[in-house]
Amino acid sequence: MPEQTGQYSVREAFEGSTVLITGATGYIGGLVLEQLLRVGRIGKAYLVIRTKKGESQQQRLKTLLSGPVFRLHHGTDSFHQIMGKVEVIPGDLAQPQCGISIANQKRLLPDVQYVIHAAASIQFDNPIHTDLTLSYIATKAIADFAAKMKKLRCFMYVSTAYSNAHLKKYSTVKEQLYPLREQDGQEVDHAAVVDRLLAMPVDEAQQEVQSVMKRLNFNHTNYGFCKNLTEQMLAGYHLNPFPVCISRPVSVGCVAKGPCPGYVGNTSGATGIILSIACGIGTFQSRTPNLPYTLVPGDVASSVIVASMAATAAGQGSQKGPNITQSCTSCSNPISLRQLTDHICEYYRQDPPSKDQFGDGKYEVHWTQDLEEYERWWQKGTTHTQQLARQLEEEGRMKSAARVRTAWKVWRTWSNGGGETGLRFDDSMVQHQLAPGLVDREKGNVLLTFTPEATGVSWPAYVHLYCAGAKQLFFHEKPKMPLQLEPVTLSSL
Repeated sequence: MPEQTGQYSVREAFEGSTVLITGATGYIGGLVLEQLLRVGRIGKAYLVIRTKKGESQQQRLKTLLSGPVFRLHHGTDSFHQIMGKVEVIPGDLAQPQCGISIANQKRLLPDVQYVIHAAASIQFDNPIHTDLTLSYIATKAIADFAAKMKKLRCFMYVSTAYSNAHLKKYSTVKEQLYPLREQDGQEVDHAAVVDRLLAMPVDEAQQEVQSVMKRLNFNHTNYGFCKNLTEQMLAGYHLNPFPVCISRPVSVGCVAKGPCPGYVGNTSGATGIILSIACGIGTFQSRTPNLPYTLVPGDVASSVIVASMAATAAGQGSQKGPNITQSCTSCSNPISLRQLTDHICEYYRQDPPSKDQFGDGKYEVHWTQDLEEYERWWQKGTTHTQQLARQLEEEGRMKSAARVRTAWKVWRTWSNGGGETGLRFDDSMVQHQLAPGLVDREKGNVLLTFTPEATGVSWPAYVHLYCAGAKQLFFHEKPKMPLQLEPVTLSSL
């Protein structure tokens, strides 16, 4: 990130400012919003929210504010002030202009100083048309809208560390752009790729993108591929007309310190692994056990986003390209795959769920490098899981059935050694510039690195906290470790 370095303050950058956020009802977006209100003391937050599963935009906002992420604000005199700072802007990323009305666009243009685009679909099996629309097309629409904002100080795009899965196996990914290139070294025209895929029928486009990713050696899903294309597109906006920040979190785990230790806001990545093992269906593994697992606490991911924007607003940033940061631990504080699964199994042997446990109760993960052996186990496990899910549905336990299916899907993605990349993610800019540059008075509330020295939390303690949070939030059972994750009731907004 910074070519220019020095001290900066989140409070000084954000106090009294107006922020536009997409994805605030998601896990990372919600943590960012809470931090901006509590630490940054922003003046106004406009949240682009769509209706979802029968819930209105206002209902979704109410669910967000009543949840554990805002635990530190509940019951305080300032809570009503905070609620008054937050306003819904109805929108939908899948619609033209992201569904933001002309009237609301006119309201936003004169005042917004920061844009945080955190909305995304993390379903790794979306059709390519869906991923392109929600990632590339929606981001371009938001960026074009932001280009008209007279007071804009920074545009933050939340990408993913897996946007560079075309790099050589076992490479170290640095905080820089990695354009896709053809075999002759020519840089891929991101706009031409997007236009061509969107012009094709859905099924044909899906086949074509698989062919393109294979040709470019991109060893991830449509999701990561589209994130790369979007990063390249946004690079064209940097400093003309606004500074661009890109944050690349790896697999985001539970909150480590504040505002709600143990809170888990998703079922992807490490959460899916935890649920698979807790349910007793994640028992076989074919990846290399000693490779680092890419995991970062949720409050570290949100802190890096907020701090990167504050540093950029203070004039610390690259003149050559977007200010890129990676929220990760695989270089600065690695945990191996085997260590992760051992810590999970260790926790659930001591504090297992009393229901929705469908294994032998031993909590063991077996490792093999024999892919044929793994596939035989997988076929047997798939049949068992399908039968189990149908049985739960017949009993009316729809959420339990969905949990089993989700856990099995994540376990398949994670346990298959055939798709292993072994990429490591470097966070030197965060470690050596963002973290030291933050003013001392804010370091307790802006957690930029996850090391025992910085947090007082070891990997075993963190994974056990994560498992306890998963038990309370997904199995609805009190863990032995006391946590404060209950939502509150809000009478009105």
